[in-house]
Amino acid sequence: MLLIRYCTYTQNVSRHFMKYSRKQISKAGNTLLTSKSEEEINDALNLINDWRTSHLQPLKVMKRRLVKLLENNKISPILISQRLKRLTSIEYKLDLNPQMGLGGMQDVGGYRAVLKDVKDLYKLKNILESTNHYNRFEKCNDYVENPKTSGYRSIHYIYKYSSKVSEYDQLKVELQIKNKTST
Repeated sequence: MLLIRYCTYTQNVSRHFMKYSRKQISKAGNTLLTSKSEEEINDALNLINDWRTSHLQPLKVMKRRLVKLLENNKISPILISQRLKRLTSIEYKLDLNPQMGLGGMQDVGGYRAVLKDVKDLYKLKNILESTNHYNRFEKCNDYVENPKTSGYRSIHYIYKYSSKVSEYDQLKVELQIKNKTST
C-alpha cells in the first residue's frame, strides 16, 4: 500500500501564468516520442530543454532553504544534491507511462538529502511535515514505511514552487530524503 499525504494548509494563490502550460509541455513530450519530422522534434526539444532549465532557480532556492533547515535543527547530512532529470530519463519514463504526459511529470527538478541514520531521517520528516513552507506542498510518497517491491526506500515530497517570476511559478520540484543504508 502506498502512503500519500496531502497538504491541508492554505496559501495565497498566484495571479500570474507559467511560461508554458501543462498542455504545451505534454504536447512537446508527445511530439518528441512520436514525430517523424526533424523540425518538429527540434522545436519540441527546444521547448522541453527551456522548461527543464527553468527548474534550476527553484532548485537552488529550495536546496538553500533545506540546508538552513538542517543547520537550524542540528542535522548533519552526508550529502545534499540537486539535478535536472536527463532527457533520456524523461523519454524512458514517458515510454513506460505515456498517459502521464510530460506536463504531469513531477520530478523534472529534484534535490536530495542523504542522512546518516533513520533517527535523523524521521527527525527531518517530522520537521518538514510540521513546517509551513514557502511553496505549496502537493504530496508525500513514503517508501520507507511502504518500500517499493524492488526494496527501494526513500521519502519523496512534491512541492509547487511559488514565485513572483512567472517562468518559475508553480513548477513542481521533488525532494527526496533517505538515510545512507536506503537503496
